[in-house]
Amino acid sequence: MAKKKRSLDSIIEEFEDYEKEKRSRRSRAEDTNEIANKIPIGRIEQFFEKISVAAVKLSDSLDAGDIIEVGSEEEAIRQRVESIEIDKKSVSHAEAGDSIGIKLKWKVNKGDNVYKIINLDTQEFAD
Repeated sequence: MAKKKRSLDSIIEEFEDYEKEKRSRRSRAEDTNEIANKIPIGRIEQFFEKISVAAVKLSDSLDAGDIIEVGSEEEAIRQRVESIEIDKKSVSHAEAGDSIGIKLKWKVNKGDNVYKIINLDTQEFAD
């Protein structure tokens, strides 16, 4: 199978779209900071890029359906926790001290802080 050649223009366009999406996510997080409270609940221990799953060591509880924020203020991502796994078993609740796996929509880095968002209009994250 022959590889499709990409033009420099298409690569630049793809990069600009990526940067636009990144700014949009950052702006969305900044817009909601005034009405949201963040509670630190853990830290990223590892990120498995191929399956987009993060291993998180919790310092507080987390439930499926909660909204989390991961990363620094400049690069924070927010999303609803769709599922939680402990030892390859799906659970709906995890406690402080648990090491869990959660699927994320974007890449995160080892050592990133994880926060639970409270007092936020959750309709905004109904995706």
